[in-house]
Amino acid sequence: MSSPLTSSLPPPAQPPARKPRSMMTLWVLFAMSAAPIVAAFFLFYVVHPQGKPPYGSLVEPQRPIPFDLGLKTLDGKPYDLKRLEGYWLMVMAAPAACDKACQQSLFYLRQIRIAQGDNRDQIVRVWLVTDDAPINPGVLEPAEGTLILRGQPKRLEGWLPHQGGGLQGPTWLVDPFGHLMMQFPAHPDPTKMRRVIARLLYNNAGIKFKHVEPVQ
Repeated sequence: MSSPLTSSLPPPAQPPARKPRSMMTLWVLFAMSAAPIVAAFFLFYVVHPQGKPPYGSLVEPQRPIPFDLGLKTLDGKPYDLKRLEGYWLMVMAAPAACDKACQQSLFYLRQIRIAQGDNRDQIVRVWLVTDDAPINPGVLEPAEGTLILRGQPKRLEGWLPHQGGGLQGPTWLVDPFGHLMMQFPAHPDPTKMRRVIARLLYNNAGIKFKHVEPVQ
């Protein structure tokens, strides 16, 4: 039999029932993650007439880096460009002799990368050598920091859009997902190229790409 004291006490409080987790938080996180990608597509496909970028041309459809591209380092070791997913790649192709036009392209790539300031480490410059001849020693110093790889022209032509007469001339842009997405013309306007790449980097600043392999 309970005493009057104990019978007058209120029943113990029950823990509040858990409310189902709202999906709103997940949708907000998703929207924040997708915003830079949406902004980039809006910039290139909506803002500019007929879906054209302000300079250069889009590669449509985008072309992923082939598994069988067959690239090699200068010392003959196989190299897969997919190792560089997470970086923006500025790609050029030219024979090992590297004439004046080739040297001009190397210079432009270097200056455009430097001009990106704090974002320059998101960019890797790539020179695809289209023959087996010795590299012109006079360009090794100006090309310092450029990833130099040898490739077979037939395989490269199957991936890189080009006009008749060879691969040398254009500069191509590969996005951090490993897709060939843009082509800049031979004898480009480096100021316009710099602005396009700077805008791409800015619009995608919120995406934290995983750099699979450090590049100096």
